Amino acid sequence: MPLTFANARFAVRALGGRRREERAVLSTLAEQLCARQLRVGEDLCSPGQRPPGVWIIQDGIAEVAVGVGADRCVVQTLCRGEAFGVVPLVSGRWTPCHVQAATHVSALLWPVREFLAQLERDPVLARLLLDGLADRVVDSRVRLSAVLASSLEVRVARMLLLEERDGVVPVSQATLASMIGASRPALNRVLRDFQRDHAIELQYRRIQLLDLDRLDDLAQSTTEPTRHELSQGPRVRQLHRCR
Repeated sequence: MPLTFANARFAVRALGGRRREERAVLSTLAEQLCARQLRVGEDLCSPGQRPPGVWIIQDGIAEVAVGVGADRCVVQTLCRGEAFGVVPLVSGRWTPCHVQAATHVSALLWPVREFLAQLERDPVLARLLLDGLADRVVDSRVRLSAVLASSLEVRVARMLLLEERDGVVPVSQATLASMIGASRPALNRVLRDFQRDHAIELQYRRIQLLDLDRLDDLAQSTTEPTRHELSQGPRVRQLHRCR
């Protein structure tokens, strides 16, 4: 059954559309998108394989990870309004990532055959996707700077801002530690320092961000955050929504 225009418009926003959508694009998406429900642990994409299409998360959390077992490392989470699959499908390369539902996930799937066929014949869609891909390039550079920061405090502050959704970081400390390449005890010490500074509040499997300006200052620090030595680079909060 075709989906509603509201779902199609939601998908356009997730894919990077910033211009007023043309009705033809919305009509195509409404006809071709499929609603999917995924259980915890169910795969959206396996490493070394092509995604079954473009996934657009409507509710829940999916984790993008590399490695297996003790070597598994979460590199990103996907939440409401975020998409996965455009890059590997457009480039024709298999993804090295394992994308898996961390919670129950409601999603829209644009099947690979329909997506690629529409991309070939629709320049409006191509321009829309180009906007989204440009945002993802910026986001990947910001994420790289987050994990390469010399100070653990700076890395934590940057990743909290990158993973924030509506004032909340909806991931466990174990996942967050994996994302920044730190041990969980070391991460917990930094988070408790942030909590004592009233910048965050630790909750079960999530972190409430109380002072975004304070975290943004910490994210720019070039040495220890207590010295408030700020770099001249762009503010993380200006960039962290570029998925």
